Amino acid sequence: MTREEIFAVVKENMASIIDGVDVDVITEDQSMNDYGADSLEIVEVVSRSMKQLRLRIPRTKLLIAKNLSDLLDLFEEAEAKDTAAV
Repeated sequence: MTREEIFAVVKENMASIIDGVDVDVITEDQSMNDYGADSLEIVEVVSRSMKQLRLRIPRTKLLIAKNLSDLLDLFEEAEAKDTAAV
């Protein structure tokens, strides 16, 4: 799966969970807080995205993500490990 495909899943979840977010304006250099997400919404976006992408990432590792780019890096890394394991 490409980074763009992973980002599309995250953006769709952000738009459905965070009020007033337009998929077309979401950029990697911003954090979910920048789009008005509270902590529960962030957890929901990450959890749904991981479920849809079938990824497993320890919650402690997710804490290092400061913006969407960092989150996508973690998702890509996990996806690459899952692909290599198959």
